[in-house]
Amino acid sequence: MARPENRSEARALSLTLPIETFNYLVLLASLGKLGRTENEVATHILVRETYAMIERRFHETRIAPPNDGETGG
Repeated sequence: MARPENRSEARALSLTLPIETFNYLVLLASLGKLGRTENEVATHILVRETYAMIERRFHETRIAPPNDGETGG
């Protein structure tokens, strides 16, 4: 699964999804291919799609990494 190499680089995110979307994530988790839980599956998909958008240059401006010591989220 795509994750930051250093866990301290990770940031928490809370999502509200339509019930059909959530149920599909539960199904994918039960199959175990993208993660063991719906949260792991959602993280995998979101990270994969975000990196794909960056690679396709979906937006012209890239977001700079945070400076050392920055705690914003």
